[in-house]
Amino acid sequence: MRSFRHGTTATSLLVLILIFLVLVALIVVFFQQILVGLAAPARQANQVLYAVLVLFPLALLAIIVYQLVRLARERAARRPGARLKGRLLLFFGFVALLSAVPQALLSISFIGSTISFWLRAGIGESLAAGLDLSLAYYHGLVENLARFNSSPLVPTILQDLGRNPERLWKNVQTANSQVHFIQVFDTDGAEVLFRGQREGRLRASPTAPGYLPKEDRSEVSLLRHAALHSLAGRTYMVVVGTALSEGFDQKAAGLSASQESFNQLNRYNRLFLVVLIIFYLLFSLPVFLLSILVSFLLSEEVVQPIVSLEEATRRVAEGDFSTRILTRPTDELSVLADSFNRMVSELARSRSKLLQAEKIAAWQEIAQRLAHEIKNPLTPIKLSAQRILRKYTGESVEFRGILEGAVAAIIREVDNLNDMLTHFRDFARLPVPRPETCRLREVAEEAAGMYATASVAIDCSRVGADSVITADRSQLQQLFANLFQNAIQAMPAGGRISVASAVVSKEGRGFCRLQVRDTGSGIAEEIRDMIFRPYFTTKKQGAGLGLTIVERIVFDHAGSIRLETQAGVGTTFVIDLPMGS
Repeated sequence: MRSFRHGTTATSLLVLILIFLVLVALIVVFFQQILVGLAAPARQANQVLYAVLVLFPLALLAIIVYQLVRLARERAARRPGARLKGRLLLFFGFVALLSAVPQALLSISFIGSTISFWLRAGIGESLAAGLDLSLAYYHGLVENLARFNSSPLVPTILQDLGRNPERLWKNVQTANSQVHFIQVFDTDGAEVLFRGQREGRLRASPTAPGYLPKEDRSEVSLLRHAALHSLAGRTYMVVVGTALSEGFDQKAAGLSASQESFNQLNRYNRLFLVVLIIFYLLFSLPVFLLSILVSFLLSEEVVQPIVSLEEATRRVAEGDFSTRILTRPTDELSVLADSFNRMVSELARSRSKLLQAEKIAAWQEIAQRLAHEIKNPLTPIKLSAQRILRKYTGESVEFRGILEGAVAAIIREVDNLNDMLTHFRDFARLPVPRPETCRLREVAEEAAGMYATASVAIDCSRVGADSVITADRSQLQQLFANLFQNAIQAMPAGGRISVASAVVSKEGRGFCRLQVRDTGSGIAEEIRDMIFRPYFTTKKQGAGLGLTIVERIVFDHAGSIRLETQAGVGTTFVIDLPMGS
């Protein structure tokens, strides 16, 4: 039974699809990192991603090289379907390139046009202006705090320090709305007053007047300025400050980073396009390699049913009519498989009928031949018996001589009949081969030892000592004996018989080729097609079964036999027998 395989191919295809999806995800992530962090140093995570994207195509390339080497070996060995698989791979590869190249050109062109648009759209100037505005706002706040805290207005406002703190804070806000808190310390560092946003409160008095370091907290950033003021003969450290709006620092940092990235993109515009093309090729290569692997699977899916059908056809041609192709009912080739199976069933039935008819025809021919061969000697036997009877009743003086001659004729014809029936019995009772390991040179030399004479030399030296087959040894000896005897009869004046062997390959199987050559007169062209027929002979003596037995022995061993002959040169019988170990 032969079946079309689907499970393995479907599983492999599913695995490749999953790998393809993972690859697409890696490409998207990596490409985003390229666009976002073009000028940023590579982090460890990026390095791992780079390694994966480099090693992955190498692994795919190694698998494809292995598959190509395997395909080349299959083509060299002339495996069925190898040439078709190669053509399908070329077709799929061409289709993959045909779809990938225009897409790559369009993508690179689109990205290049987009980058050029960004550079020409005034985005850089806008980012620079926004960053300048942010810095101007920041420095304005700092200078405003210093001007206010250093102005003579502050001592006047401090007049209400002990009498009315709330009015003091109200006056501060009226004088400068950008002051979000005020804190006053005495000369001992103790806090005298604090009004405004609680986040701006200091735990200790500043050690010196001037700008205090900016303080960043989770929600706000605080700017402070400290100054010394005198009131009623006492000196106070006055701290005024403002709280920047929430997210000001992050937004300013974002503007700065965006401007730097934009400047980098502007400076390395052409280099970026080159890098983009290189990375696009690196990304496209794994996708293309995956498409090639998918092509291998699809070509295998397409070719495998054809290979199975070819192998099943070959087995049927070799005589195995039990071969069937199994397939799923939903498969596209199920109709073809069913038709093939029906055809093989019909061939098996037709072959059985043909063999039966051939058996009947063969036995009819044998019966006619036997009737003819038996009828011919019966006439002289009958005439000799009648002659004896006449002479006996007539009391002839020549009775003794006639009796001896007639009895000798009867005995001779009876012996001929006995020999003919013995050959027929041997042919009919040829046993089923009993295979064993046989060295052909030993078997040939044993048979040659029985038939070599002073006038006929038999040379077996060209039979390889390592020529080994699995066969019935006694039948092989009978094969050589019949061929040697047939050759000797073709060389009445003597000659030479040579036996040679060689190893040949047919249809992927090894055979041992035997050549038995004589130096006789050759076989006439008009009788070459009849020499293997039962009871056909050109000799005065013999039953005509020798070569028929040889042919049957060869066929029983799954071999083949043919002859090459030339008038005046000799005849060579070429026998191919399957190799054995």
